[in-house]
Amino acid sequence: MSILSPSLPFLLFLLLLRHEIALCDDYSVAPNHKSLVVAMGCFWCGEEAFEHYAPGVVEAVSGYSGGSNDNPTYGNHPHHFEVVLVEYDPAKSSYAELLRYAWRNIDPFDGAGQFCDKGKAYQPAIFYADEAERRAADAVAAEIAELHAWDRGDLAVPLLPRATFWRAEEYHQDYYQKNPGSYGYYKTGCGRSQRLQEVWGAEVYDCYHDLQSSCFEGVTNSSGNVVDFEANVKQVGEGKAAVLPKKIVQLIVLLVVIFLTVGGSLSWFCMRKNVTKNKLESNVELKLPEHAQDEAK
Repeated sequence: MSILSPSLPFLLFLLLLRHEIALCDDYSVAPNHKSLVVAMGCFWCGEEAFEHYAPGVVEAVSGYSGGSNDNPTYGNHPHHFEVVLVEYDPAKSSYAELLRYAWRNIDPFDGAGQFCDKGKAYQPAIFYADEAERRAADAVAAEIAELHAWDRGDLAVPLLPRATFWRAEEYHQDYYQKNPGSYGYYKTGCGRSQRLQEVWGAEVYDCYHDLQSSCFEGVTNSSGNVVDFEANVKQVGEGKAAVLPKKIVQLIVLLVVIFLTVGGSLSWFCMRKNVTKNKLESNVELKLPEHAQDEAK
């Protein structure tokens, strides 16, 4: 069977189809903004990382992409990646700059998942929307491999065509803001920060997760101009991990309430039983003649 080169009309069709796919994303980007999609394990962590520390980011949205069903949910997203759609201002950042940031938030050697989360949904991937983004993504991957003297073949982060983005349920959005203690507990327990420091080095990790932006002396925007670093437009502080996640605390409180309720009921029942027993014994003693009471004693 011969392999035919794609015709020009077919290539145009694919470009138009890809444009239509982008229009079908379950999230609308402002007309003067751009977006990219990356898979980097748990989308809560991806969202927090981009919104806190990445240059030019306006919004990061948790969602699903690349799977076999429309309108996926957390309980039903076969073959989908957990992804983050990153909306950014092209005057303040660029696709390539944000990919450099994305790589520093991925374990590039774990293709089975990320950190404590394993399975298809948690596998890493970089998505490109057109040929220009594909070339940029390939160049950034090559740059990363050369910078760290890694074999490109050992990097388990595929470059994939961008598919429809489906927004995740509302309770997943801005999870790190809504539940900072529980989020911090999960992130710490999952070993994300520890593993990233092992892979990239503690100094690199610190400067890419610094609100003072020590890793970005200048940012190259989408027009190729170097601009000042701007991040954390939501002005969210760095939260602290809770000793226990909120759901576990709620469960413990519920169990304590149940224990006290049941324990109190049992105590009341035993007390009533003893009172009834004492009354019966007193009644019996009253009815017995004195010599019978003496014998009972």
